[in-house]
Amino acid sequence: MSLPLPQNPDKMKRIFTGMTSRNADLILLILASQNIRARKSTGSRGIDISTFSDHADEATSQVAAYFRENRSGFEPVSSAAAIPAGFVSPGIFIIMGLLAVIHLGIEMTGTRWDCILAYGSSGMYIFQGDTYRAVTALFLHSDTAHLLGNLAGILLFAGPILRISGYGSGPLFVLFAGTGGNLINAGFRGTALLSIGASTAVMGAAGGLAAFQMMRKGPLRRRDRIMPLIAGATLMAFLSHGENTDVWAHVFGFLCGFFAGIFFFPLTTVCRFRFREPMALVITLIILVSAVFAGLMK
Repeated sequence: MSLPLPQNPDKMKRIFTGMTSRNADLILLILASQNIRARKSTGSRGIDISTFSDHADEATSQVAAYFRENRSGFEPVSSAAAIPAGFVSPGIFIIMGLLAVIHLGIEMTGTRWDCILAYGSSGMYIFQGDTYRAVTALFLHSDTAHLLGNLAGILLFAGPILRISGYGSGPLFVLFAGTGGNLINAGFRGTALLSIGASTAVMGAAGGLAAFQMMRKGPLRRRDRIMPLIAGATLMAFLSHGENTDVWAHVFGFLCGFFAGIFFFPLTTVCRFRFREPMALVITLIILVSAVFAGLMK
């Protein structure tokens, strides 16, 4: 069956190709059960399935989840990539712009070190009750090179997270992983050393992607199932070199993102309701505003 769609092919994206009529009808039924509108059309190698571009990632994930759970002999070949999201989304550019504006404002006012002292993450201060620092430290950078490196990391790792999970759930996950990494790092080290930068959140996003890939696949050998974790850990080690790099913040950010992702991505599949993304976005904004307000009140 196929749900009626407005005739606007420019907004449609082909997600499965080369289907038999029976398999195409099955996929349409799966998508219809999740309130995802889709249609079929005749392609060069069989029947193709298309849906709205902003539903494409969710549609492929729902179909993949169905065949994982039912373990049927047929599994459709998606025209999307292994991580279906890609890097580009409006939300990720808003986040990158926010980081750039904050850094530019600090540099123009000449208050870099004042802001680092007031909002940087430190075990000594966090143990005294300044837990807001675990959030605010993610938005501070030592110089432009530090900022640009983290902007690239956000685009490459946090971008897919937002496309996979949504414009509200994605930022909430990245913020949770980065904040959790800073809190664990502060507890582990417990020193007056100040840690700043979005790299903890970037590593959290990388850990989340590793978890997503591990759980996304069907029946695999144990060695193949842990390969995304090994690849993510290797990437983390590669990106954790350099002068004044807080390696432990990277490690804890990655681990926090990985273990959070094990629970987060299945929940996003199950918890589907109309206001999920707006609610998640509001929660994210409340956390950010509360952290800044707490810092201003000190």
